[in-house]
Amino acid sequence: MMKHTRKFLWVGLMLLLMLTVSGGLTFAQDPPQQPTPANITPADFVEVIDNPYLPLIPGTTLIYEGMTEDGLEDIEIKILSETRQVMGITAIVRQDTVYLDGELIEDTFDWFAQDKDGNVWYLGEDVDNYEDGQLKDHAGSWEAGVDGALPGIIMYADPAAHVGETYYQEYYAGEAEDQAKLLSASESVTIAYGAYNNVVKTYDFTALDPDSQEEKFYAAGVGSIKTVNLKTGVTFELIKFTPAATSTPTATSIVELLPQPKSGFPTGIAPEIARVDIIKPTFSNPTSITNPLLPITEVDQLIQVGHKDGKPHRTEFTLLPVTKTIEWNGEQTEVRALQFVAYLDGRILETAIDYLAQADGGAVWYFGEDVANYEAGVVADHEGTWLAGKDGPPAMIMPANPQVGNVYRVENIPGNVFEEVTVKVVNQTLEGPRGLITGVMFVQQVGLDGKTTVKAFAPGYGEFLAHSEDAAVAVPIDALSSPLPDELKALYSGANSIFDAASPEDWDAISTTLGGMTEAWEAHQSAVDLGSLFPLLYEQMAQAFNALTEAVEQRNPEDTRKAAFAVAVATLDLQMPYRPLAEVDLTRFDLWARRALLDSAAASPGDVAGDAIVLGLIWDRVGHTVDAATAEGIAAQLKDLRAAADNEDLEAAAAAAAQLRDLLAALKPTN
Repeated sequence: MMKHTRKFLWVGLMLLLMLTVSGGLTFAQDPPQQPTPANITPADFVEVIDNPYLPLIPGTTLIYEGMTEDGLEDIEIKILSETRQVMGITAIVRQDTVYLDGELIEDTFDWFAQDKDGNVWYLGEDVDNYEDGQLKDHAGSWEAGVDGALPGIIMYADPAAHVGETYYQEYYAGEAEDQAKLLSASESVTIAYGAYNNVVKTYDFTALDPDSQEEKFYAAGVGSIKTVNLKTGVTFELIKFTPAATSTPTATSIVELLPQPKSGFPTGIAPEIARVDIIKPTFSNPTSITNPLLPITEVDQLIQVGHKDGKPHRTEFTLLPVTKTIEWNGEQTEVRALQFVAYLDGRILETAIDYLAQADGGAVWYFGEDVANYEAGVVADHEGTWLAGKDGPPAMIMPANPQVGNVYRVENIPGNVFEEVTVKVVNQTLEGPRGLITGVMFVQQVGLDGKTTVKAFAPGYGEFLAHSEDAAVAVPIDALSSPLPDELKALYSGANSIFDAASPEDWDAISTTLGGMTEAWEAHQSAVDLGSLFPLLYEQMAQAFNALTEAVEQRNPEDTRKAAFAVAVATLDLQMPYRPLAEVDLTRFDLWARRALLDSAAASPGDVAGDAIVLGLIWDRVGHTVDAATAEGIAAQLKDLRAAADNEDLEAAAAAAAQLRDLLAALKPTN
């Protein structure tokens, strides 16, 4: 089975790798001097650690943040007042707590001590690793003097005197063998938190893991300010520093002392002073939404794929051919309508119509959404629905020129809907449907329940990554000039044949069709670069095709129908770059009409109701492309299908579905 991992790449990393490959930059890993406990005695150490480049003063707190391929990771470091005896040495205890998207994944207690010369030694660590909120193991734990483990230097008293040297930071044979090479003591480094000169730079590595290679930066008076993983490009930077026993608040703590919002808001939101959305927008041309990071009117359709609760989860964002006028604060604003549809395991889960407009200057504003949440094809509730002017004010959904630290509220009706966004990093590079995309922004969002999520926005796409879903394809940005491959025609035709043949259980015909599809699938895979061309779509297709093969082998009719439908959906996604969007959506309409027909025969009224909903949604976005007479007939049959589903009249539902297919047959090919 194909696997796909979205990789985050920074420009600095790319330059570094280019230099490394070309021979312009190398790291010579000189044999380090292994520390020997015979040279270490408790009398050589002092009770404080005040090394300028690694001051570990009890009461100090540092917080770091970095975007990894698994999500937003936060590291909180606290220098504790307690001490620990290691090899007879009184060690300072540092607690490192790591969170991934707000969930605890590691809690470690490190032990450090400073000798009389000012060198800081690393004496061990007690590690607790967590998974799903439960303690998993203590991997990585070690203690100097126990089982042959030896302490190591973590920071020299005079780093400038040791530039070019390689040394052990810890040594526990086969378990902990971190080493470092001191590269410089005169770097200039700027991060969001501040600019620093005379920064110490080290190259950290270990023989136990060739992929573990990092550059670390230490600033006088603070300690570590930045870490860059040279293999993945993941960067952690200091975002907050609270020194010990200070009576002068830092800039961050001053903000925290400002009055907080009144009740009705979730905890953990930013103070008013940090927001960039406390302005009154003006709209001269609101329906042209071209903001680079949310180009609503320049993206006809965007497909995201992923998993939720272990099941395939898929979303479609489609620009509708309609506008709406919304009255608010005595004004009228014309907005665009964006259709959102979410599927879980192939069935309708949620729909929404979002209303958006672009203000003068380029910021995009959110005017509300009409939401429907479904259970078994039936609307369960409309939770999340709101409209500007009726329920509250419009809200900024994308600044004109977002910068790190910007805060804005995407929804701002406490007690009903609320989402606050903080821009974390900008101008990043990540892997997209057809190669690298630059200029990507990552944000952290807090909702009404106080929970945080991470999203990414990419030029030409808009919302690119959310929760566990990634953008898989969008048009027109991903449109190709090549003709539709014959293999993709064969895959769609074969999936439909198997879908229709599964109910009568014609396994001989199904097996023959599957054989032809297998040949087409293998031929198509060999003809494309699966690593760079729509990798998520091909992963989706591979999973669906494997499920279909297994279902046919087991001769399970229900699973065969389900998998054949999934293959058909995945194939149409793969066809999107080659065909006009209206043509693809009309083909999807025919596919769902076929499903409604078979769900009616299977006596599944809830499924038929869901099919009717999807057909109506597709028709809303493509009906305007059909001649008036045919459009009127299809609209009438959709109404009949919906009524039949509501009344659980499956015979009438089947008749309406069949009539829909007949009306559509004269309009388009079905491959």
